[in-house]
Amino acid sequence: MIGTVSLEDINHINRCATLGIFIGDKDFRGKGYGTEAIKLVLEYGFKYLNLKNVKLDLMEFNERALKCYKKCGFKEYGRRRKCRFVNGKYCDTIEMDILSEEFNEDCIRNKNI
Repeated sequence: MIGTVSLEDINHINRCATLGIFIGDKDFRGKGYGTEAIKLVLEYGFKYLNLKNVKLDLMEFNERALKCYKKCGFKEYGRRRKCRFVNGKYCDTIEMDILSEEFNEDCIRNKNI
């Protein structure tokens, strides 16, 4: 196992959830595993769980994650300024989301789930 990806805080009434992802082993970062995992879990959320909106939060200094999320179709909708104290300085939290109609990937090979 190199990491985890999940849909958390799923709200079936409002059809929304929060994305969580972690690639623990540094040797596997930057190789596309995160992008592939995110696309797979988004397809599952939108096409099988019937979600409308998936959101996430990240720290402003996490440029690799920001690039990955944009590549997957997430858009920034907000920023909480200087709300986290990390490594001796205050940092912004970036809030992003994606809507079901903005996601057009077809990644899941076994459609019998």
